[in-house]
Amino acid sequence: MKKEEFLRLLTEALEFQDIDLQTSTDLTKIESYDSMAVMAIIAFADENFSKRLTAKQLTTITRVGDLMELIGMENFTD
Repeated sequence: MKKEEFLRLLTEALEFQDIDLQTSTDLTKIESYDSMAVMAIIAFADENFSKRLTAKQLTTITRVGDLMELIGMENFTD
């Protein structure tokens, strides 16, 4: 998946309004990043990459780029 498409789909999955996600975006600094957002990321990763993430794994990351690394960088193209 292209990185731009990933960022767009992730923004939609998280229902973020007026937030332009980048790989450097710190998710923990976004007010609406909460337990529901974590669950949405888990579902998103499973649906789009067949990657099973846990809430515990997501507590170890802060940036969108960290999430991409958890999913596996081999899944992304420029």
